[in-house]
Amino acid sequence: MDNRNTGKRLREIVSVFLKHGIKNELADPKNLRLALEELGPTFVKIGQILSTRADIIPLDYISELQKLQDHVKPEDFNTMKEIIEVELKKPIDDIFIEFDKKPIASASLAEVFQARLKTGEKVAVKVQRPLVKEKMLSDIRILRKLAPFINLTSSTREVIDMKKVAQELREATVKELNFLEEMDNIIRFSENNKDVKFLTCPKVYKEYCTDKILVMDYISGVKIDNISRLKEEGYDTRDIAIKITYNYFKQVFEDGFFHADPHPGNVLIHNNTIGYLDFGLMGSLDPSLRRVLNQLLEGVVTNNIDLMVKSLLSIGIKKGPIDEDRLYKDVGKFYNTYANQPLQSLDLPKILEEMVQIAKSNNISMPHGIMLLAKGIITLQAVISKIDKDISLMDVAIPYFKDKFITEKLKSLDLNGLITLLYASARSTMQLPSKLLEFINSSLQGRLKLYFDIKKIDETINNINKMVNRLIIAIIVTGLLISSSLVINANVGLKIYGISAIGILGYLSAGLAGLLLLISIFKSGKL
Repeated sequence: MDNRNTGKRLREIVSVFLKHGIKNELADPKNLRLALEELGPTFVKIGQILSTRADIIPLDYISELQKLQDHVKPEDFNTMKEIIEVELKKPIDDIFIEFDKKPIASASLAEVFQARLKTGEKVAVKVQRPLVKEKMLSDIRILRKLAPFINLTSSTREVIDMKKVAQELREATVKELNFLEEMDNIIRFSENNKDVKFLTCPKVYKEYCTDKILVMDYISGVKIDNISRLKEEGYDTRDIAIKITYNYFKQVFEDGFFHADPHPGNVLIHNNTIGYLDFGLMGSLDPSLRRVLNQLLEGVVTNNIDLMVKSLLSIGIKKGPIDEDRLYKDVGKFYNTYANQPLQSLDLPKILEEMVQIAKSNNISMPHGIMLLAKGIITLQAVISKIDKDISLMDVAIPYFKDKFITEKLKSLDLNGLITLLYASARSTMQLPSKLLEFINSSLQGRLKLYFDIKKIDETINNINKMVNRLIIAIIVTGLLISSSLVINANVGLKIYGISAIGILGYLSAGLAGLLLLISIFKSGKL
């Protein structure tokens, strides 16, 4: 774009921003959305990208930006045909035996066409619009030029770093406009879910994919929110809601790679399966981040504020000084708000939003993967509420996490793990004497120091050994009782008269060990 056009576009952007009340203070969310829509497809796409970034844009703007729609008038087919032939270095007729000239979808970045390969497969061909990358990057450069002259604040007086916004937008745009990234996303997602029978994953045809062209299986079906049509075709909408939610938790907490935009336009019901479309926006959580996120959830389950705060600090990125007293107070207040509510009534998207806000107000920035998770959960909750009003994410989350929590704990249990699990459970279920709590706290955190005035060292060591052995047996007995209760409650594994055999075995073992401990104590003559 030459300087004359750049100057004209700059004036247009400034004029529209001023018209909608955006000067040094950001307009209210609705006016911001209207301004972006008026500035055209590239700004609509910019707004959609920003709607995934609650770490740089205030939360009250996110939901409004998610309403942005980018239905754009299709390009002339000959223009799109030329792009296909230049990218694939062959005439279109040498690759496809059929190619519909009318696109089945037309958005700001690309158009999607239905076609059939020479080998007979019915495919969807995603083609990037001409010069769209250059136009978007030009508009972002203009925003970067404006950044030094404006110090935007939101309607809630939250300061917005426009330089950072422009930089993040540029990086996200370059990534989203490389269709080879989306190709890799589809391949990875398909591999992760190849054993999920109720999920359809499109196959990609690598030989016909470039950074501007994406060729994949064509998936037809009913949009997941078209309730009347689904019921006409005999689908059980509650079953669909449960399956898509359970699989979504699998994507997040087991695979660490999830679809970050599961809105109704991106999810079809196809031949009794759930089919995802558009893999341009995916979230990723590395194993260490997933582990800490699970610790955060464990902290919530066991009422361990200390673990919640430590997990939050481990997940987040410090953006300034942190007042830990204030952070503990904020997390404690947040937990107490929900602690006594029935689990089924909890609003998971709202809880995630509040956690993000607590982090931001304490100078902690959440990683992009966590922000995409929040967006995905919020979007999925909206979908679930449309297809079955009587079910929520928590209805599926509770049995999922109960099953996974117990399975993982029992799978990796060692003595240290047992003590930690026992302690976490004991704090929320039993009133232990304060001195014992202090002792366990110190030992778990490696701060325990013992001082002795030793006169008969051998006798003293023997007594200490007996004391430690009895304490360990007592801890194991209590741990067996608690873990057996959890197993029986989960109702997993082999059953005897409808009761988990593992749980029964745990109770018997605990009883035997407890009896032996009592006999030992009585024999010593020291209660």
